[in-house]
Amino acid sequence: MCSACDAARLLAASELRATPRRLRVLQAVLDAEEALAPPALLAALRREAPMDKVTLYRCLEALHHAGLIQRHDAGDGSVRYCAGGPGHPEHHHFHCLRCRRLLCLEPGTVRVGVDLPGVVHVDVRLEGVCPACAS
Repeated sequence: MCSACDAARLLAASELRATPRRLRVLQAVLDAEEALAPPALLAALRREAPMDKVTLYRCLEALHHAGLIQRHDAGDGSVRYCAGGPGHPEHHHFHCLRCRRLLCLEPGTVRVGVDLPGVVHVDVRLEGVCPACAS
């Protein structure tokens, strides 16, 4: 969750138009405490105002292409989205095998030493049981 991030400011700094729907989608991703699957994001957005699935996916694709959000494989055949771009360094994730949540780990929690020519990105997904499910 990023309380310091403002969707309108981030969109203004990008090359994307700040449409009302993009603002809603980006702010929802920024406010989330975990990486969100599109169906969960759509349900949350629909509680505030109407939004259709096609519009959501178009917004997610545009925001991802602009570097404002990150897309990750959740390990179960689905993808999840979390904050990216300015103020959100690349980070790794923990996938809970019980509740299926994809939790964002603090940068530096997992250190990966990669010194191979041509490598531009490393994505680590840890799997196990989250503290909430373990208790």
